[in-house]
Amino acid sequence: MSLPEFDRQMIRSFDGTELEVQTWGNGPMTLVIANGLGGTLVAWTPLLRALRGTARIVSWDYRGLYGSRPPADLAHLTVDHHVRDMAAVMDATGVTQAVIAGWSMGVQVCIQAAADLSDRVAGVLLINGTYGRVFETAFSVPGSRHLLPRINQAAILLAPALPPIIGALTRQRWFLPAMERMGIVDKRLDREVFLAIATGFDQLDFDVYHRIMARLNEHDGELALSRIEVPLLMIAGDRDAMTPPSVRHVVHKRVPHAESHVIPGGTHYTLLEYPDAVISRVRRFFADHYAAELAA
Repeated sequence: MSLPEFDRQMIRSFDGTELEVQTWGNGPMTLVIANGLGGTLVAWTPLLRALRGTARIVSWDYRGLYGSRPPADLAHLTVDHHVRDMAAVMDATGVTQAVIAGWSMGVQVCIQAAADLSDRVAGVLLINGTYGRVFETAFSVPGSRHLLPRINQAAILLAPALPPIIGALTRQRWFLPAMERMGIVDKRLDREVFLAIATGFDQLDFDVYHRIMARLNEHDGELALSRIEVPLLMIAGDRDAMTPPSVRHVVHKRVPHAESHVIPGGTHYTLLEYPDAVISRVRRFFADHYAAELAA
């Protein structure tokens, strides 16, 4: 099955940074998607196909990645800047209110956006991510909160050498089998979609990529959770190191009306491994909370 083709346009965000915006499909609802770090809208392919005729999809490449230009000031890579980019994308595409959805890094962006852009957010869909301080909350490996920032800083220094190395690795025949053996992905992974993402890694600006990662570790969205008053659904895989049980417990504590669903066998790429289970739960979430919009 062919991958979706998006309508693309360039816009200027609040600080003049040029962003590539993608739109796809039509429907009575609007879904604004915040991608994972290093991911693109292609990663959402199973959900896009399922929502054909149900929702108009709007997304963008994060500043400095893929089709978007880096900001003039590389300090402008925080979660707050990405939230302001989301608002600029909504303005440029005529979106007054939408359900917002995030995967991985996009979970942090959506949590903060749901608090800061509350008048424009009708609901929140979170898939495979954490609420903040990613090196502390997303990994249960002892010592990760101290070791991972150092590794990330080293990657910034090595950034110019990384694209050809990463590109060569992702094109090896043993790449996916090795990831399966390490438990990073499940054997049910949609290989076509995953490889479409992975083979684009050599286009990434890894200096910007790892600077964004460092900023994700500085962001703490726990207090923002308490300001979310719209329906929220969090989907996780039980084999995903990025979303340990403690993350869901905090979300439920801070957002009493939050719903969560765990996909058995799912890793960080649950949507690409168990799409039917994810789509079924998303459809129920929409039916429970947006029946009037769907009937329009």
